[in-house]
Amino acid sequence: MPDKIIPVALRLWLLFLFTFLLLGYEVVPSIVFGAIGGFAGGTVNAWWQTPGGEPQETEAQGTLIDPLRKWGDRFKSSGQIGNRLPFLKLFTRRDKRLSRSRRP
Repeated sequence: MPDKIIPVALRLWLLFLFTFLLLGYEVVPSIVFGAIGGFAGGTVNAWWQTPGGEPQETEAQGTLIDPLRKWGDRFKSSGQIGNRLPFLKLFTRRDKRLSRSRRP
């Protein structure tokens, strides 16, 4: 992976360095910001070029996800989220008589 990141990161670092210098930044911030931008751009470029697809779910992943799903379903079914987050009541309708249909 570093062989994909470093060449692009060096080119982008120089591009960012000269751009910041042309914009009037001093030398040290231009070097630092250019290095950060170059590393970020090199990482994104390497990620973009790396072949892959949707990860296959393995047995180890399923054992971690299942208890979390059960825990989340328990909160959804019992309605405890509304009690734990009282600010959600600010977005509910207060006048209950207008919530019905007006048709006979």
